Amino acid sequence: MEAESDLTAFRSFVLANQRLLAHDSETTGLDWWNAGTGTFRTRLWQFGTDGEAYVIPVESGQPYRAAVRWALRTARRLIAHNATYDLHVAEQCLGIRMEELAPKSWDTKLFAHLVDPRAVKEAGPGLKLEELTKHYISEAIAAEVKGSMTAIAKELKVRKEDVWPIVPIDHPGYLLYAGMDPILAYRLYKILRRKVPTRTWKRGLVSWEHRLAHVCAKIERTGYLLDRPYAEAKSAELAAQQATWEEAARREGVDNVNANAQIIAALQARGITLTKKTKKGNVCVDDEVLTAIGIPLTEAIIQAKKAKKWKATWFDRALYGQDQDGRVRATINSCQARSARMTITGAVPAQTLPAGDSYVRHCFLAEQGHVTVSSDYGNMELRVLAAFSADPTMLDAFHRGLDLHQITADAAGVDRKAGKGTNFTVCFGGGWRAIVEQYGVAEAEAKRAVKAFWETYPGVKRLADRLQREARRTGFIYTGTGRRIPVDRDRIYAALNYFIQSTSRDITARALIELDRAGYTEFVRLPIHDELIFSFPKERAAELADKTARIMEMTVKGLLIPVDAEIGERSWGSVLDLEASKH
Repeated sequence: MEAESDLTAFRSFVLANQRLLAHDSETTGLDWWNAGTGTFRTRLWQFGTDGEAYVIPVESGQPYRAAVRWALRTARRLIAHNATYDLHVAEQCLGIRMEELAPKSWDTKLFAHLVDPRAVKEAGPGLKLEELTKHYISEAIAAEVKGSMTAIAKELKVRKEDVWPIVPIDHPGYLLYAGMDPILAYRLYKILRRKVPTRTWKRGLVSWEHRLAHVCAKIERTGYLLDRPYAEAKSAELAAQQATWEEAARREGVDNVNANAQIIAALQARGITLTKKTKKGNVCVDDEVLTAIGIPLTEAIIQAKKAKKWKATWFDRALYGQDQDGRVRATINSCQARSARMTITGAVPAQTLPAGDSYVRHCFLAEQGHVTVSSDYGNMELRVLAAFSADPTMLDAFHRGLDLHQITADAAGVDRKAGKGTNFTVCFGGGWRAIVEQYGVAEAEAKRAVKAFWETYPGVKRLADRLQREARRTGFIYTGTGRRIPVDRDRIYAALNYFIQSTSRDITARALIELDRAGYTEFVRLPIHDELIFSFPKERAAELADKTARIMEMTVKGLLIPVDAEIGERSWGSVLDLEASKH
């Protein structure tokens, strides 16, 4: 679009295609929450069908902004790839609430997942627009259009991640890149909606996943308060630790702990033979190798790198990512992985934090006058397994409150640790080797425990066998919610694991949707697999924790999946400290 006079034709285009219209936005970055500070802005907004697109220069003035707002509101059905992001941008930059656009938005990323959730590295189509274009539309188009921004960055002599705010708004390559996005999304929608399994449509998963994505977007919008003084103090502590260990490494002859050549030379000078190789055939000096050597030099290198990584990954990322109100945002990928399990990235990398450790979690605070509540499901995966396998011994254990881990241990003649390890390892698709590696159980005991598991719970064996037969015959399985999951021919044993993980994920997803319907989303801070983190007013914490736990609970085939709520102090870390004190 070259002039305001072109808006007349644009409006006619929108009216002619208002039944179904694809759209996309081009912005200065990904930090949509900084729109209020002026550091984030929308540059272009594009609308298209399968063969035509209009690129609106939003940053050129109010008439263009008004036209985009009108178009978004006029369209009866909107198509976008990774639609949640564009909903955030429309709200922050155009003043259109997500609640207005989300009910009429379809996301091609979600459709793609329901058709085939496998990543490219798993021999699947992937979920990115470029990957899906290459797989379903045209390799040439994917290479030409999606590679255009790389070429522009090279032309402007900047990194690709830095090109977005500076590329001229009328650059032909930029306009091609922008204009093709809605066209590709429109085409993908037409292709993918026909490929969604009938069973998936009938079970309502398409609308269900879109509702869940909207709920997660509202959680992202709220954000999580950051305890800045705590984060700054820990960042400084780790910087000091890094410096101390780097100095120790220098005394041992290594000036740069990140220089593999120096490390290799220093170790070989000490007469140490290095045999492990990288994929490229070079000498490997990763943490496993350094830990095994176990001398002052390797300890200094490991600790220096660890301090640097923790500082950057957890504390500096949070400090850098906070907005003007002191909040940080997690990016909640509501439908990810093959099983659809949610992933969390961004300034709150919740799924990579040290398990059971409050060290980093103390960074994140409930609202002023609130406390943190952690509500998690009890033995979700094993209860799902019991419910769908209908194994009488397993069901009886849960109905009567017996110790399932001890039952498995007694059947095998091993201790409870081995019994617990066996239950969870088999549940997640592992065998006796995994029990040995993860739980430190002797090989003979692990083999005996796995054999006893299958003999003690024959219902589980029947379920596993049925799923494997289904996977061998068709190449995929269906979960209890109607989700189709591909199973690799050389990993048929994983069918049971996929079934359990995906079904468990859908129980958590259902909880988020039901909590939203009941008006509790404003209190939710994070969903983490089988756990939800809340910020509740301190004086009502017990009441609200109980009410939300009852909403989260679910009975599956007659078996309750219970929820336990733990009330802490203001920081998220306080919940883990409380749990630790009980043990």
